[in-house]
Amino acid sequence: MPPSPTSPHASTPQEHAAVQDYRANIWNPFQNYYEDKWSQARWDAAIRDYKRRHDAGVLEALRAKKVLPPWDVLEDQLKKGPPPFLRPGWTSPLVGRPLDLRWLDQNAFVQIRGTMDDWKAFKIVLIEFWATWCRPCHNVFPHLSHLANNEPRVKVITFADEGIFNGTPTDVAALKRFVFARGDMNYPIFIDTNHVAYNALFKPGQNFSVPLVFIITTHDRKVHWVGNGEELDAPLAVALASLR
Repeated sequence: MPPSPTSPHASTPQEHAAVQDYRANIWNPFQNYYEDKWSQARWDAAIRDYKRRHDAGVLEALRAKKVLPPWDVLEDQLKKGPPPFLRPGWTSPLVGRPLDLRWLDQNAFVQIRGTMDDWKAFKIVLIEFWATWCRPCHNVFPHLSHLANNEPRVKVITFADEGIFNGTPTDVAALKRFVFARGDMNYPIFIDTNHVAYNALFKPGQNFSVPLVFIITTHDRKVHWVGNGEELDAPLAVALASLR
């Protein structure tokens, strides 16, 4: 989706006004009118009225600064809507399903820190996918360290993949430097060099974002939750409460 424009790119009061109007009457209202909910008449009227309210030169300047996208490009993207996993009420198809986790024992990963050999001895295995360029991932590091060192029922295992969305290889030496330069990543960390974890878990989970966490109970291999690692507290508490 084209990003919502931000006022810092507007340099005049007229440009600021056009940006605010765009957010209020174009960008925000059409976020939920995708696919079968799309109204072409409503869209055409919104664009027509917006153009009437603002000088054509102002709009052209904002487009030249890439603050406003071309209308046809924006229309096409808004019609398609957000990816399914970003839509209200979406749940990963893996939730509630038991999984084959034998791939965890394949020794198919580059080890950076810790071990995963003992994962079966824990009540829950918490698996996270992350990348160094992902700023929200950095927010999760301290929390995972706390869990790994203070919650004896939970086994934390994380997989780094710098090219998780574009297939570019991970620079092992650079990732090691990143990890060891920090003091808040005290848990098992592996590089998914051969995309084993990606193909076995990340891709079937259909939530194509990072930091992504899977909460799985080990006695039945059942997935209890798939979601943003910054939001894992409540679902982890529910999973822990369900333990026999």
